[in-house]
Amino acid sequence: MLHKQKLTYYNNKNVEDFLHKVLVEVSNVFKDNFSHEQTAALILIGGYGRGEGGVVIENLVPSPHNNLDLLYIHNGRIPAHTINLVNELLQVTSKKYSIGIDMFTINKQKLLNLNGLVIGYDMRYGHKTLLGNSTFLKEHKSFSIYNIDTTDVRQLIVNRGTLLLINRLLLQKESLMKEERKLIIKHCIKAIIGYGDALLYFNNLYHWSYAKKQSNMSQSTSIDPKIKTLYSEAISFRFLPNYEEYLLKDLESWNDELIEIFSSIHLYCETINLNKTELNWDNYLATALDKKSFSRQNLPQKIKSCIYGLKKPSIITELDSPFQAISYMQFGAKGILSLLFPYIAYKVYPERYHTMFKKILSTENINETSLLNGFLLLWAKYGDTNFINVLNIHNIKLEKS
Repeated sequence: MLHKQKLTYYNNKNVEDFLHKVLVEVSNVFKDNFSHEQTAALILIGGYGRGEGGVVIENLVPSPHNNLDLLYIHNGRIPAHTINLVNELLQVTSKKYSIGIDMFTINKQKLLNLNGLVIGYDMRYGHKTLLGNSTFLKEHKSFSIYNIDTTDVRQLIVNRGTLLLINRLLLQKESLMKEERKLIIKHCIKAIIGYGDALLYFNNLYHWSYAKKQSNMSQSTSIDPKIKTLYSEAISFRFLPNYEEYLLKDLESWNDELIEIFSSIHLYCETINLNKTELNWDNYLATALDKKSFSRQNLPQKIKSCIYGLKKPSIITELDSPFQAISYMQFGAKGILSLLFPYIAYKVYPERYHTMFKKILSTENINETSLLNGFLLLWAKYGDTNFINVLNIHNIKLEKS
């Protein structure tokens, strides 16, 4: 189905031919294990799906820089054991070609009911079809930039910002291997783009294309020139990475510097989102609860959120009003973590929230290490389940304190 469509930003022939070869093999794995009736569409998303994938050049040899992100959209139900088998076969292909392959599966109807997500809009316009027919995505008007839920933009900030918290853990190691230093750089680049994307969204400049976002950022007259430069350099790095320049940096200082810059961006975005001109981190948590700024939820999601809230009823007593308690219940685990994130990331610990922080994060102490570890332990459970793999690969242990 690809018919030699462009996958990389610079359209490097060697990398393009290589990727098409891999994707033919990947498509055959799905063909062999799922029937035509089961398959609504198999699509390539992410940078290569947009036609803006990265190419890294090492020893004058170009190769893909990004993983292949696959979304298998199916009709009806498919057995879990078949999904696991397909994933195992994809990992064989991944090792064979030395390229990461990530697979996600979702029922077609369930996908079309997921409104308000940034990824829905990005995916609608930025994908390549490998199998089936994805016309229904292009025609699905709910996946519009105008339907993006502002709480999902908040989640984008938190998802990318948490990468810098993971960097803090890595930077605590006595010595870092080159690959670990490169991972820290990757995290910083992703965070710059994530915060920049949020800034573009709240300035009505967001777009699904990285190239268009880079252009919109550079032409903006309302965004700080320093942030514009950071964002443009990060997008350029995504298209054609040059690690050597960044490896010369004091990565700990750079990570801290970025977090300081991002604190201002985060507060700016939430000021617009919550429509409160005098917003600061001291009143942010209460304001977010008062404004009921949780994501749109169907009935099962609401029930799941309330169950999380009921697990620690003593936390509710720390809130200012019954109204806030109801709001807290509807945020759910991931939503509450998104509200706690700025306090952990930007090292702001208002005394009024000390008891709540201790109860939510299961810690006895209010200090950077205790709060960071408590937050990341919950993040591994409710935020990003792949985070555990990062900890294991780099032999990092998180302990409650």
